[in-house]
Amino acid sequence: MLKATMTAYQSRWHEKAAIAVVWLFGCSLFTSVALSNIAVLGLVLLAPFAWRKFGKKTQSLSSDTKVFLGLILVLCVWDVLTNLMAGFSMGASLKALLHDMRTLGFVVVLWAIFANPYLARAAFWAVCVAVLVLASINFLLTLMGRLPQGAYFTKGFMHMSHMSHMYGQALVGLVLVLAQMWLVRPNLSWRVWVPMALLILSLFLASERRTGYVLLLAGFGLWAVLNAKRFSVSQYKWWFLLAALVVVIGAASSGVVHRRMALALMEVNEYLAMSPQERVSAVGAVRIRMQYVSTVLEVIKQSNWWIGIGSIDLPNAYQAAASKLGLEPDSYAWSKYNWSNPHNEYLFMLATKGVVGLIFYLAIFAQACRVAWRKTDEVQRVGLVVFVFLFMLSITTNSMMVDMEEGHFTMLILLIFLAPKSLDLLGATKEPQPTTASA
Repeated sequence: MLKATMTAYQSRWHEKAAIAVVWLFGCSLFTSVALSNIAVLGLVLLAPFAWRKFGKKTQSLSSDTKVFLGLILVLCVWDVLTNLMAGFSMGASLKALLHDMRTLGFVVVLWAIFANPYLARAAFWAVCVAVLVLASINFLLTLMGRLPQGAYFTKGFMHMSHMSHMYGQALVGLVLVLAQMWLVRPNLSWRVWVPMALLILSLFLASERRTGYVLLLAGFGLWAVLNAKRFSVSQYKWWFLLAALVVVIGAASSGVVHRRMALALMEVNEYLAMSPQERVSAVGAVRIRMQYVSTVLEVIKQSNWWIGIGSIDLPNAYQAAASKLGLEPDSYAWSKYNWSNPHNEYLFMLATKGVVGLIFYLAIFAQACRVAWRKTDEVQRVGLVVFVFLFMLSITTNSMMVDMEEGHFTMLILLIFLAPKSLDLLGATKEPQPTTASA
């Protein structure tokens, strides 16, 4: 009896500790890289306890889950092999793995923790609260005239991370998950549409993130397709048209949206009108991203298409390609280049890991959608597919694995929506106490 009591105490101890850490992780994700790293370390230390309980309860991973986690491990191994084949040592290759693939790798390590639906829900609500509070504060300060449109109160404030990282995948994804919850459970009414309204208003009136505008438009379209059967009913059809009208009016009435999109269009036109020699010295968020693409394509042309050049050698190869295109080391544009991140994850994977690595990378997210689509929880199923779509769209101009904030957010979303058998955000079932569910 004493042994059973001690076992139960240990189980409750690590679960309570995990709940505290996931709340810390969710709340610090968009405010402090240091706290996010501490939270991940805490979860890694708690992972053996979760896996032990997972095994003791004779739970097993589904075949689809095994394929998903296996693909992540294969990509990690391939990352090491590409750097070894590029001539680097095992130690250097493993260090590069920790930098490039850490967030995907942690999905495998932390799976058993988030297989507990209670913990997964805690992490979701922590992220939701953090994004809602930060976005609302930024919107209210902008509305009061304390901040100019497009500025963020966290910039330079108490060493907090730049809040703009959350305005793409995080804010738009949460809006669409909340919309799905409202669609499934209409009686939630103001408890859902109030936070949705605050998030959308913050996006349009207080954000300078053009990516967020594009993601909302595209994500809303996908969300409508996934719910096509519901919208065929007249009651839901009017709600859908009303929601679409609100989004259109919000975008049309936002000066910051007009200004930022006009600037993007101007930079695109100017870049296309430049000569190849002028383009290499172009600066500006859009122009330099277009030049990133030209430069990394030059790297890809010079590499082995199948295996790439490895991530360790990318900065050197990237600088050599930029010099070949005419960019001078003493120029202002040279100092603005990010030599290890071309801000396009597809091209990053192709350059560093070749066609083989890119196929593995895409297969991971395709399999994630397959795992999600077999979930019985509708909010969980649609939410993951929407988030993956937003990820895959946003990495054409940004990155998830290389950038710290986006990488942690991607990792957390995959764990929250995929690990538990049923996320049950709407509370259809009640658990008397946290228990580890099957994956």
